[in-house]
Amino acid sequence: MNAERLWERLKEKFASRFAGCQPSESCGLTLCSILVGLSAAAGVWLFKQLIKSVHLVAHGAFALDFHAPGQWMALFAPVAGGLAVGLASYYLLPRERLHGVAGIIHSVAAFGGRLSYRDTPVKAAAAAISIGTGASVGPEDPSVQIGANLGALFSNLFRLPDGSRTTLVAAGAAAGIAATFNAPVTGMFFALEIVFGNLSGNAFSFIALSSVAATAFTQAVSGPQPAFQVAAYSFASAWELPLYLGLGLAAGPVAALYIRLLYAAHDLFDAFPVPHWVKPAAAGLAVGVVGVCLPQGLGVGYSVIENTLSGEMPAFTVIIALLFAKLLLTPICIGGGFFGGVFAPALFLGAMLGAAYGVLAQWFFPSLHVVPPAFAMVGMAAVLAGAVHAPITAIMLLFEMTDDYRIVIPLVLAVAVSLIVSRTLQKESVYGFGLSREGIHLNRAAEGASQQDLLH
Repeated sequence: MNAERLWERLKEKFASRFAGCQPSESCGLTLCSILVGLSAAAGVWLFKQLIKSVHLVAHGAFALDFHAPGQWMALFAPVAGGLAVGLASYYLLPRERLHGVAGIIHSVAAFGGRLSYRDTPVKAAAAAISIGTGASVGPEDPSVQIGANLGALFSNLFRLPDGSRTTLVAAGAAAGIAATFNAPVTGMFFALEIVFGNLSGNAFSFIALSSVAATAFTQAVSGPQPAFQVAAYSFASAWELPLYLGLGLAAGPVAALYIRLLYAAHDLFDAFPVPHWVKPAAAGLAVGVVGVCLPQGLGVGYSVIENTLSGEMPAFTVIIALLFAKLLLTPICIGGGFFGGVFAPALFLGAMLGAAYGVLAQWFFPSLHVVPPAFAMVGMAAVLAGAVHAPITAIMLLFEMTDDYRIVIPLVLAVAVSLIVSRTLQKESVYGFGLSREGIHLNRAAEGASQQDLLH
């Protein structure tokens, strides 16, 4: 049975199941959205299992430990991972003008959501090797690519028009985020704010269905618990608001610098006179050297974030060292050719910045009874919003990852201030800057909005 006949039978079946619903494109898109969500969640789950397997292999072969300093064998794990990624990229993948989420945004805006999904398994494997061997990158960008490419695959399978294809691609991106962070609302806003570039549109229902389906699958196989277990923090006094305002003022420049460093590292490695496949190994060497002395800086860093949020914070000097290490290592890894995302490192930067800021506030204002982990939690969203220029996504991600809504007032304040400062220092987001460097200019969705809309 070919795809067209299967499509016709599916429309007939769903027309009989839903009263008043004709066998229309809308009904078929509803089914496809759910299928994309479920398949994207399954793909992300397999991707996470692959990361764990790679880490186990690296742990056994190189004594890779993200918590034990001074183990010199750990120096070689990121180098070996970088070499494997470099060879896979050189021999198995075509050179791309745009990578990851930026490429998806461009595809949705200019090419009706058409994506080259055949390379997705190789890219996912390369990302798993990158993360599993300690590269300072996140899992969300590969997860978004898995979901978006599945959306493109289903669109081709059922021969959907361009409008429906872009909806399914965005729905797949939402499912990827939802499955990665166990955060359905964040997935929805990620697709609307970042992939589509605005919060209005007829695609909302289909994106929501895909995100919910992905979360349902993820919770069925991994449990309903949030990504981070945190203590009960609350907004105790209005006198704390100026401190959170200051945190937003600090987060904005960090986010802007993060964006600049990411692309400065790209330029540096592009000018590096060595074969393309060697560059990830060179980046891995830098990661390994830092990892020997500061192993908490290896990998995604979720365990460090969770310890910080739960009150088991590292020493102040270690927090500062981790902040600067992540600020340098992530651009080196991305620029050097490792596969991975910028979301998780931005969250790590925000947690370390907020923790350090909270410790200083505790020292200087002891009468306010400042709780540094609360500032770490707010700092995560503030730096992320400043980096991706998507404030609602950042706020909802923090809520869903921590399952804590009690600190909403300082959270919104810090995110708003960080976004204003970051956009003043760096007009484009981390994705928009990559597009503009390629000569692709995007219009703002609306005056005062944080995202880009359509190409001109």
